[in-house]
Amino acid sequence: MLILPKHEKQIDWGILAINQRTDSDWTIATSCDHKKVTLVDRNLSPKYEYQLPDEISCLAISPKGDLLAAIMANGNHLAIVTAENQLVFEEQLPHPPVKFSYNKNGFQDCWFDADGVRFWCMKLIEGGEVEIQIRDTNSWQIQRQLLLEDPFCWSSFSFHPHPENQILALWAAAGQDGQQIYWLYDDGTEIHAVEVPCPDDTGPPEFHPAGGEFVVVHGCERTISRFSFPDCNLLGICEWPWPDSDDGFLFSMCYLSDDRLLINTNEGLMYLIDLNKMEMLDELILSGHEPRPSQELYPNLNEEEGLCSDLDCFYRFDSDRILSVHSQLPSQKPESKQRTLVIFGGKELFGSLTKVQQSAPYSKLFIQSLGLS
Repeated sequence: MLILPKHEKQIDWGILAINQRTDSDWTIATSCDHKKVTLVDRNLSPKYEYQLPDEISCLAISPKGDLLAAIMANGNHLAIVTAENQLVFEEQLPHPPVKFSYNKNGFQDCWFDADGVRFWCMKLIEGGEVEIQIRDTNSWQIQRQLLLEDPFCWSSFSFHPHPENQILALWAAAGQDGQQIYWLYDDGTEIHAVEVPCPDDTGPPEFHPAGGEFVVVHGCERTISRFSFPDCNLLGICEWPWPDSDDGFLFSMCYLSDDRLLINTNEGLMYLIDLNKMEMLDELILSGHEPRPSQELYPNLNEEEGLCSDLDCFYRFDSDRILSVHSQLPSQKPESKQRTLVIFGGKELFGSLTKVQQSAPYSKLFIQSLGLS
């Protein structure tokens, strides 16, 4: 399937993170020096700019777009700033910044709840634990916290919110040592964590927008598994159809309808997945970013020629649009951070998709399973 972009924007800075959420009008992009943050609207027009003191490793934005949270200095510095660049809270850990890519002590991820009252944060503790914190957005003091044992001793952790905005998925990843998913729930008194019975090498969950199911990639990027939420019953498996290929499924995914999924691959290709049959339907090709021979995009590679594209990743942007990020290839400078942002979608791509219910039925089932009313 060939699809035309609806909007494109070239940017001279790289993307550290894009924090999109369906309950907000905002998304985030960062500059090539990883200290300057540009806040843009749904039309990719810049609205606010932030200049932060340290190199950023993680970003989060409040639902109203009036607060920005940044984890900096390789996890040693947490700061909250307003849209007017006023610092309202910061915490710097006492130990000096770690210059290596992995910090055994430090903040790793953060998330603003949709209610605007709770701010979730996590901090690694040397010795194989991670502390889940909930802070009040008025005082920024820790209200509740939970210590979890790191299942692999040196994992990196990330939050992945459930669409009903009552539960967070926590993904622990330790490379070839394994991955693990937990469901997190805050009842106002205690944070509950439940280990999810998924394959050991599973990627982060991608939830259906209504919240009743999710998909994960596992099996050395050769398998997509579909599960019900919250009971995690297996609904189907899609295997990579070309066992001799070096390519495989990657972690950019989104539901296009109740029975169709879009997913990317290591080589920057995109495929439509039939969720009823759990098999590939078609390749999605974005006009202007068509697959090309790998040696054309990466002339310095000494590998067998195959097809790949300039796609880095994509994100669900709203009910019928997707935002994709593309490298500007081939680049004259290997260290170039230039990117192209593309918005695409529409009725020709999306189908009937059940919407999230305000009554949060799937979260209620999970809460009941904890023995809570």
